[in-house]
Amino acid sequence: MASKVKIKIQSDDSNINLPSVSFGVIMTFIRIGLWSSKFIKSMDEETQQYLRENKSTIIRTVKEILKELKGYEPFTLVEVTSDDAYVLIDIR
Repeated sequence: MASKVKIKIQSDDSNINLPSVSFGVIMTFIRIGLWSSKFIKSMDEETQQYLRENKSTIIRTVKEILKELKGYEPFTLVEVTSDDAYVLIDIR
């Protein structure tokens, strides 16, 4: 049963190896991101208004996606290799 997301990015310039993040923490990050978007002065008003009006829909959709992912065994969601980079997103 999946419950976490693991992200790894390797390139010539840098390596990012994030620790596994639980689905609950991901929801917290999304809620904080939606709440804090109103303080971003460089964001256009149309985007801010869209986020305000659709906050509950965005949260509900992400919850449904995470609930669906919980039903699966761990798997690799994204694995991309190019000449200068490697990206891996695992659902664990």
